[in-house]
Amino acid sequence: MEQVFSYIIGLGAAVMMPIIFTVLGLCIGLSFGNSLKSGLKVGVGFIGLSIVTALLTSALGPALDEVVKIYDLQLKVFDMGWPAAAAVAYNTAVGAFIIPVCLGVNLLMLLTKTTRTVNIDLWNYWHFAFIGAVIYFASESLAWGFFGAIICYIITLIIADMTAKKFQGFYKDMDGISIPQPFCGGFVPFAWAINKGLDMIPGIEKLEIDAEGMKKKFGLLGEPLFLGVVVGFGIGCLTCNSGSEIVDKIPYILGLGIKMGAVMELIPRV
Repeated sequence: MEQVFSYIIGLGAAVMMPIIFTVLGLCIGLSFGNSLKSGLKVGVGFIGLSIVTALLTSALGPALDEVVKIYDLQLKVFDMGWPAAAAVAYNTAVGAFIIPVCLGVNLLMLLTKTTRTVNIDLWNYWHFAFIGAVIYFASESLAWGFFGAIICYIITLIIADMTAKKFQGFYKDMDGISIPQPFCGGFVPFAWAINKGLDMIPGIEKLEIDAEGMKKKFGLLGEPLFLGVVVGFGIGCLTCNSGSEIVDKIPYILGLGIKMGAVMELIPRV
């Protein structure tokens, strides 16, 4: 069994996930051509993530190292964000089988009427794979890894049921939709508590602030591309010891800003 797991993991997410998605497509009645096309697109997506992650690492890594040295910071961890986390999660023993396992749990919960949510967002099953992988590496037990992933999956489906009505009422034309992702559902208890607290402050409940409103108000400042460029420029300037050095490194600073802007723009598209 260990050799089977090692072989599957050795294929890599870019190879393994297209196979899984192709098989799932056939199981739900899609033609072989459409199933294969969908699976291959998932594999291409992983390759795209690898390229964007490599660009971010090669561009930002040395700059941050320089900032740490100049300001004598004790920073040793580079947060790569969700692209790297997804790639790592699906390349583990838990990630190799997380999709069929969680689909089986979802089906069982539907049959027992313990959930009303059908989680078809297969890509974001990496959330459960990641949590399961962390438990697996910490406990050195594959069984505990899957147990943790399944518990997280069950809790997420319950939260999705609880928030579905609010979500459908807030967004237009979203009837029958819920949000079954743990990295969203995990904030629900905090959101409820903070919302209750804000409602107790006179006048706060009358304010209407949302993402679209902020984007309209701040215009270009609300665009990820522009924010990435600004952050890149800022980090580039921090790598300089003096104003004269900033002038000398203008080409480098501008290049870093454009690369950061490209990463911010490409990640949602991938």
